[in-house]
Amino acid sequence: MVTKDIVFINKKSNIAIATLWTKKESIIQKLKNKNKVNVAGTLYSTYGINYLLHTLASNPQIDTIILFGADLSGVGDVLKSLFENKALGEVRLIWSINEIGNVLETVKIVDLRDAYNRSEWQRLEETVEKFYNPRGPVRPLIKLELKEIVADSWPLPVSGFFVHEISPFRAWLKAIYAVMKFGNVKECEYGERQKQILNLVITLNFYGREIIFEEEFFKYISEEMFTEHYRSIVDFSKYKGVTYTYGERLFAHPFAGNQYGMFIEKLRKCPETRRALAVLWHHKEDIENENPPCIVIIQGDVTGQYYNHTVYIRSNDMYTAWPINVYGQVRLAEKIAKELCLKIGTITTISSSAHVYEHDWDNAWNLLHEHYDKLVEFVPDSRGSYILYLSGSELVVEHRTPEGLKANELRLKSFRDYYVLKRESLYLTPEHAFYLGWESRKALERLSKKEKYVQDDDFQPSR
Repeated sequence: MVTKDIVFINKKSNIAIATLWTKKESIIQKLKNKNKVNVAGTLYSTYGINYLLHTLASNPQIDTIILFGADLSGVGDVLKSLFENKALGEVRLIWSINEIGNVLETVKIVDLRDAYNRSEWQRLEETVEKFYNPRGPVRPLIKLELKEIVADSWPLPVSGFFVHEISPFRAWLKAIYAVMKFGNVKECEYGERQKQILNLVITLNFYGREIIFEEEFFKYISEEMFTEHYRSIVDFSKYKGVTYTYGERLFAHPFAGNQYGMFIEKLRKCPETRRALAVLWHHKEDIENENPPCIVIIQGDVTGQYYNHTVYIRSNDMYTAWPINVYGQVRLAEKIAKELCLKIGTITTISSSAHVYEHDWDNAWNLLHEHYDKLVEFVPDSRGSYILYLSGSELVVEHRTPEGLKANELRLKSFRDYYVLKRESLYLTPEHAFYLGWESRKALERLSKKEKYVQDDDFQPSR
């Protein structure tokens, strides 16, 4: 249960101030007539309105709420709508409208957000004076139980997740975790509920390493399903009763013909091309098809000595299908790289609708619980590494490429230079960004105390 971020000043007063995202202390200390205010507190989100209502229910003398502070989330508009129109809107209430009806009827909202933005502190003083009326309770005391609502579905459709891995199995775990944690529960065209996130990008960074599919996969999905899926990609035969196969669409597309051959030829003749594409969608058949292809586009890229393989998947069952999909694409990428005499660089899947069906929710959580520690295992970052050391009165942070070449250098003098690191960490993997922040903080503490600093002197990597 979240603790209320409020402070009581004069319990006899009828006025409350909601400071929204602004620290309540910074408002109170500037208020000359603060003794005419009952309570002041922050209000960050629409869910926080529940805490505000609970405070009002137990303090029936309050009949005025003044909004004065920075509103970064628009919660002020939602609060006004609730009190003025008795409309829930975006508010997810713990109680029914009937239970809080007396509160909504007896409290008015005074909106001074624009005054705060213009630093018009006198307006706040004048408003407190205008509405101050310590007449006692204006409604019966209401006893409300404050209890958390546990989210079973993420309230917004979240788009743009990135998993960066060298292990296909760990990538699967991280993808499942993302869907189960941030998935919005919605129906699907097969009449079943699903948890869904949008545009999940999973990149496997091999850079010439041997590609190994861990045996842990086969505890959950039969090995035969992996090999059969790959066979359907490289075999262009069309089976009886089957609308399409990926092999048919790749090697004998009704419109495009042998896309695989053209794909290889394009990359061989022009390695710098961005036009090596295979489209596995057939507009005439697939628009009305009950089971159209999930894998829609395959694109190849040659950079240096590496072949890079990107796959767009319009609909991806992350629990059952993604491991099989990525296995087939890894083997296909190996075949292409071999024909081009190149090494595998990266293999990326872009899952537009990344989802887990309801019948697999328990299976997905069990999978995560069985391998929870793997979610935090070390993963090398293809965007390089950092060397930190003290030089005179500064912390030097050197960014090095994977080969060890110096890319750039940052210099920090104090914790106030945090914004420099923030820019630097925008595109790092999360664990790498956390590490950079942790080490920099430790180094700056040593710098401030004029103590010796050695990078990683207290760091024990997980194994």
